Amino acid sequence: MALRSPVSSSPPLVLDHRRRSPMPRHSPVHSSPLATAVAVTSATIALAATLLAGLGQPLAGERPPPASAGAVTADDRLLHDAEQRLLRDCMRRHGFTYEVFPLDDDSGATDFVYVLDDEDRARRHGYGSDLRRQRDARTASDPNRAYFAALPADRKAAALAAANGTSPKGLTVTLPGGGSLQRSDTGCVAESRRGLYGDLGAWFRASARVEALVRIRRSRVVADPGYRERLGAWRECMRRAGHAFAAPADARAAALSPERPLGREREVALALAEVRCGRDAELARTARDLDAHHGRLLAGEYRADVETRDRLRSAALPRAHRILGADEQA
Repeated sequence: MALRSPVSSSPPLVLDHRRRSPMPRHSPVHSSPLATAVAVTSATIALAATLLAGLGQPLAGERPPPASAGAVTADDRLLHDAEQRLLRDCMRRHGFTYEVFPLDDDSGATDFVYVLDDEDRARRHGYGSDLRRQRDARTASDPNRAYFAALPADRKAAALAAANGTSPKGLTVTLPGGGSLQRSDTGCVAESRRGLYGDLGAWFRASARVEALVRIRRSRVVADPGYRERLGAWRECMRRAGHAFAAPADARAAALSPERPLGREREVALALAEVRCGRDAELARTARDLDAHHGRLLAGEYRADVETRDRLRSAALPRAHRILGADEQA
């Protein structure tokens, strides 16, 4: 019962009527059992979140790393592409243009594990500021954003209603750990997911709850005494290397600061120091072990949600093949 994490990509220009009650901010990790269910779900949630472009910090050393989508799989790409086709066709029926966009293979390129642990990647990209700039450029050139921006006001309102329905109400889910999420059950976004997953309400609730488990898992890992002990050793290693940071999140924030960018040479040097200290202090190994441990515990606690999500996802795969096959023949 793997808890995959959905993949985020350059989001389409569709506003999602969602309401999330306040929840603590958390960060990503390497793909692990509980980390890979949230890749297509996150991409799917992002998919409906941007037709209007532009839609409590813990103590230092206690923040989970930024949430990572995990590796993009062939099934992720298949489901994404099928949903995009359905969304495009629905918007066309309402008189609007929507350009399908591919799932970005580099969608997780600027996300991180609890601590950087890939020396080759750190040498090539540092903390990924170059990849982030490329991603931002792709987002800025999204034809759907340009199309929506050029619509007159009345057509913009009609496009939003076509994409998301006329009301944000319809589907509601209570999330593990507190908070709730709400979205419309009408409009083209809802119609495309209903066409792909069958039971829209069950898919929304199960996928949202499984995605929330990733945040909980990461919070449990960074609060684990074993992680905190290794974090202290990592901090001392970094200090000896000339970098005074309380946690990997602080090093990452310094490296990716838009106000005071480090420059490529210093960014790469800092990333390599983090990798080496993560290895020497055994923080990387400890984080991986704890991530898997807490992932298994959560998978057991929320078995019904995971099984529902997996069942609906598996049933959607043959539908996705049919949707894409029909699109190619059209």
